[in-house]
Amino acid sequence: MVAAKGKKINVGKRKGATVKDVAPNKWIRAMANHLKQSGKLFVPNCTEVMKQNSANDRAPTNPDWYYYRCAAVLRRIYQRPGVGYGGLSKPFGMKKNNGSRPEHFVRASKGPLHWACKSLEGMKLIQKGKVSGRVITREGRRKADAIAFNVKLGKKGVMTAKKAKK
Repeated sequence: MVAAKGKKINVGKRKGATVKDVAPNKWIRAMANHLKQSGKLFVPNCTEVMKQNSANDRAPTNPDWYYYRCAAVLRRIYQRPGVGYGGLSKPFGMKKNNGSRPEHFVRASKGPLHWACKSLEGMKLIQKGKVSGRVITREGRRKADAIAFNVKLGKKGVMTAKKAKK
């Protein structure tokens, strides 16, 4: 069945979707595009030479890697409120190649995670928790769920007040 134009589409029993309802890679890609298009995210100057992990040989080749990392950090904070830099460094870690010796797991560098959190705090998407770590704000949850709903529908981008008026 195809919905008629102009009618609202409900996903499941309720209207809308949350970050937990959509595939992580699709949501992160959509959020990264939104962060890049908004132009409000602070991007440090050292992102061209910054390594994400001590296990990496070089800096990332994708010029938009910082937007993807910020989106992934926002998703992790959405799922686990109160997580700090140490808790964020474990899921972003990887195995280090030690040559002929066995490889071992290495946590991600906390510097890029610190800059990502500061950038997201500047956009008022996350804030410092009352006890510890970082928590998502009401505005951050609203934007994250709006992007999740658009990903669920297969749309690109987020409807803003400016776009709705046009």
